[in-house]
Amino acid sequence: MMKKIQKTYSANIKDTTYKLGILQNKYGEAFDFLIYSIISITDFALCTITLFNETKTYIIASNDDSLKKIWPLSASYLSKAQSLFEQQKQLCPAHKANHLEVKFSTAFAITDSNNIVLGSINVFDTKERVLTAEDNLYLNKAVDQVNRWIKIKEKEQRLTNQDYLFEFSDDLLGVFSLEGKFIKINPAFTKTLGWSAKELTESDFIDFVHPDDRSETLETLAAIIKGEFSHNFTNRYFTKTNEIKWIEWTSSPDLDSNQVYTIGRDVSEYVEKEKLLMQSELKFRNVFENISGILSVLDLHGNFIDVNKAGLIASGFSKEEMQNSSLFDLIEPERHSRITLFLKEIKKHGKASGEMSILKKDGEQAIWYFMSVLEEDSDGNKQIFSNVIDITERKRMNDELKKAKEDAEEAYLAKSEFVANMSHEIRTPLNGIIGFTELALGTNLDETQKQYLEIINQSGISLYSIINDILDFSKMEKNKMKLDIDKVDIEEVISEAFNIVSYSVNKKGLEMLIDIEHNAPRFIWADGMRLKQIFVNLLGNALKFTEKGEIKVYVKVLEDYGEGKMRMRFGVRDTGIGIHIDKQKEIFNAFCQEDASITKRFGGTGLGLTISNKLLELADSTLQLESEQGKGSHFFFDINFNTEKEEFEMALEGIKTVLIVDDNDNNRMILRRMLEIKGIVVTEVDSGLKALLTMMEHKQFDVIIMDYHMPVMDGIETIRKIKELNKNSPFIVLYSSSDDETLQEACVELEVDNRLVKPIRMNLMYKVLSKLKNDKKVQSVAIEHKENDSEDSTHSVKILVAEDNSINMYLTKTYLQEIVPNAKIIEACNGHEAVAQYKKESPDLIFMDIRMPELNGIEATKIIRSLERDIEIPIIALTAGSLPGEKERCVQEGMNDFLAKPLLKLTLANMVKKWIGKE
Repeated sequence: MMKKIQKTYSANIKDTTYKLGILQNKYGEAFDFLIYSIISITDFALCTITLFNETKTYIIASNDDSLKKIWPLSASYLSKAQSLFEQQKQLCPAHKANHLEVKFSTAFAITDSNNIVLGSINVFDTKERVLTAEDNLYLNKAVDQVNRWIKIKEKEQRLTNQDYLFEFSDDLLGVFSLEGKFIKINPAFTKTLGWSAKELTESDFIDFVHPDDRSETLETLAAIIKGEFSHNFTNRYFTKTNEIKWIEWTSSPDLDSNQVYTIGRDVSEYVEKEKLLMQSELKFRNVFENISGILSVLDLHGNFIDVNKAGLIASGFSKEEMQNSSLFDLIEPERHSRITLFLKEIKKHGKASGEMSILKKDGEQAIWYFMSVLEEDSDGNKQIFSNVIDITERKRMNDELKKAKEDAEEAYLAKSEFVANMSHEIRTPLNGIIGFTELALGTNLDETQKQYLEIINQSGISLYSIINDILDFSKMEKNKMKLDIDKVDIEEVISEAFNIVSYSVNKKGLEMLIDIEHNAPRFIWADGMRLKQIFVNLLGNALKFTEKGEIKVYVKVLEDYGEGKMRMRFGVRDTGIGIHIDKQKEIFNAFCQEDASITKRFGGTGLGLTISNKLLELADSTLQLESEQGKGSHFFFDINFNTEKEEFEMALEGIKTVLIVDDNDNNRMILRRMLEIKGIVVTEVDSGLKALLTMMEHKQFDVIIMDYHMPVMDGIETIRKIKELNKNSPFIVLYSSSDDETLQEACVELEVDNRLVKPIRMNLMYKVLSKLKNDKKVQSVAIEHKENDSEDSTHSVKILVAEDNSINMYLTKTYLQEIVPNAKIIEACNGHEAVAQYKKESPDLIFMDIRMPELNGIEATKIIRSLERDIEIPIIALTAGSLPGEKERCVQEGMNDFLAKPLLKLTLANMVKKWIGKE
């Protein structure tokens, strides 16, 4: 059935397109006029009229002749266009306008008498817009006019093809007697009037004539009886449905046979057409006179025939003055040759466009842009129809825009300098934060101090990374961001991300969960810094919109390809306010959040998700979202990784049974899975009271893992009760979201030496449990840094450090004294001092800050290079700048290498080793 319908549709398309081809040949100029009328009235950038066949779109009229005339057309487009028309909706244009920066487009269907879509009127604009009621009215009228032309042409074609056959003629062919009765009639009578042949032949035909026309009809019949020929006599007939038809008759009497041969034609449509044409002409005159654009009609010599009101106002002349003048009168004599060329072009090609400089009546000069076409009036006289736009102001604006562009280019250079300065100012204190926390971590610390300093250090490093991304955001479209792939511990990265947001999580009292699937590898090859940044962004986003409940980061294996290759999913799930379905795509746009009220309430730049998505694109992935308003959000992404599995080495043979006490179901589930991997039997309860009841049943446990934050009876109170019940209570591990002073005092009182901070990391928990059976209390362990280069320096070297920031100077000195203990560190606080110290001390290595007062590092390097004679001293650039090409510039100006702040001890040690070796 569908094939049959499609076949009929295709046949209609082919047949009607052929007829419309004939229509275009006859009414092509009318189409052009219609196009320019639409452009003039609606101010669209482009308007076209297109016709369809099965595979192609033909542009038969357009205000832009540079547009390609034939475009491919799919069957699906035809089907969709028909459906949209039947739903009384607008279409999408069937062709493109690639030469324009199109920001708005739509199309209106052209149909035949069977309501089959044959083409469309299409409009395009380079600015955002919404069709006004007036736009819709005029465009629909234009479509109606084209449809009327189509239907008229269809009717004419049928009449032409069927004139030869009486039976199939649309004309009323018949024979009537001198008494006024039809003797023989063709089917067109019934078709036109609705009466059957029997009804028409059994009655006098005067019975069917309108009463007002009967007298004139009888007079004409009397003349025919006398032998007169009747031509184009028109009267009105009643149809069987009581409608009125205008019939135009031509009758020839045959007095020998007492018969009259007649041909009647239904001219009702033509009568209506004449009315419509009169209305259309009136509308055209109204449009011509009242449109805001300048319209004019000229003869082929350039003389004005008519000018609308806008043209009279723009030029300052009256209608009489314009009708008595020509183009030559409006243009300076030295430009008259251009008018001659214009008239030649319009005669040859039928159209012309361009700019002209005219003189108004008051002598003021204006620049007009004209679009002209050759038309014919009702008498067949050729005329030039012109649409003119005054672009004087636009020309002035173009000059201003040119100057504005030059100013913008200067501003861009200033912005680049500002970005560099801001980068330097932000990274300089970061250098101190990251460097000195790194040094502090190398001292003897207890576990809490160590964790706090690690958080500070990780936060500083992540802030440094985020600053890089924000500074790089303006370069994202140039695809200059790259990933630095290395071996990454999954749990470590997630834990560090949680540490960064842990203060705010604890402040809100939220549960933090890490749920890593048991078959997930420990290591992946990825950019750890970027991966952590994505987690920080997602966790920060979840934290911002979650007031109660939990935030969980999970890792699962989607597919194991073998040979260490896996497809893995990383996700962050929260129990926050959720995101409305209508806003779920929008939030991934830069600077966008769910809505304006949320932006005001929660703050933020709206860049986090955009940056995360951009980073994921570099790994052929994308951020995905599942969310329901009021129930939380779930962000996740899938990536293929090279992986490396490594089992945790902690032996837990001495621990067979563990009691988990936690009110959070997900926490208990995750802990159970971690312990069952090691073959430990787990019992879990969700409150302190149930823990006491379980202990009173004489169940023996090797270890109790106790949550601190629980309703009714918290973890400390539960531990106190357990110890009162059983002096030889099992080993107890307490975990909480924070480790404040009050909690520490309680743990000292209850001799709880083993504490973990949420979210619990599997390897850290194994480490604590592995020491319990040996009764080893977890002590603060001094972190040992491997100083690769300390042992290499066996005699003194001189290192000059030029740095204007006292904190960074002290940090760099401290690093160097640990890396090269016997080195002599020479200080300089600006470029002048650096040059002076170079002359005095002849150092073996120079670390030179780029941005310093009085004399910067680049200029100081140039002076030092000019002073050198036999040997070139290595000069290492130190910079907190971030502009692309900065390293290349340093090397070009005479420096040997480049270090970006914040400095890390290992990075500095490698640089020292590279340039002074083991000497």
